[in-house]
Amino acid sequence: MLIVTRKTDRKIVGIIGGMGPEATADFYMRLVKRTPADRDQAHLHVVMDGNPAIPDRTESFLNESDATMEAVVESALRLEGMGAGILVMPCNSAHIWFDGIVSRLSVPLLNMVEEVFSAVRKADLRTVGLLATAGTVRSGLYERYAGEVNLLVPADDERERIHEAVYAVKAGIGPGEARGGKDVLLEVVAGYREQGAEGVILGCTEIPLLICQADLPGFPVFDSTDILVDATLREALPR
Repeated sequence: MLIVTRKTDRKIVGIIGGMGPEATADFYMRLVKRTPADRDQAHLHVVMDGNPAIPDRTESFLNESDATMEAVVESALRLEGMGAGILVMPCNSAHIWFDGIVSRLSVPLLNMVEEVFSAVRKADLRTVGLLATAGTVRSGLYERYAGEVNLLVPADDERERIHEAVYAVKAGIGPGEARGGKDVLLEVVAGYREQGAEGVILGCTEIPLLICQADLPGFPVFDSTDILVDATLREALPR
């Protein structure tokens, strides 16, 4: 289906969503709140394909399957057909297949992980910790883009506890009930600080639903959802 719209110097933003639904909704709401707009018509034109049936990213990685990548490409092409001029994917672990995905697209797809490290470098930090799902950590996704930044990753037991907290959010369990998810994350951050971390990356879009900068006063938090929102506005709005 092709959507015909009035010509504008703004790009239509296509959101590859559903990974998971609440994280996608959180991204969109932040995009709305941070857009400099004084009326409806000043907001961005957004098209979204919220497909929660996209295969689990960690399972696909561990099973060496391309199922996630194929489903994401299908979603992205659908958004291209709806007129998207720029694509965003508010899911960190789906970026495991970033190169394979972009090779099949004709419009730009923002790289969330690259954007996160751009923010880390701008803050001039040398050592940061990572909070992410088991699939993201095991894939080495964040190490791939870290460059000169010293990246601390969770130990095996911490990784599983973080993973459980994230999947509790996906299951609709409130932050206070997600097996103490917030406490787990803060414990891991405390360990990073003891190891010399100067900040922490929230490398899963469910994690900002559990903790935020206000929980760690004076300690830089790099929220991948917020960073992707800023990058989307930078690329979609006229310069």
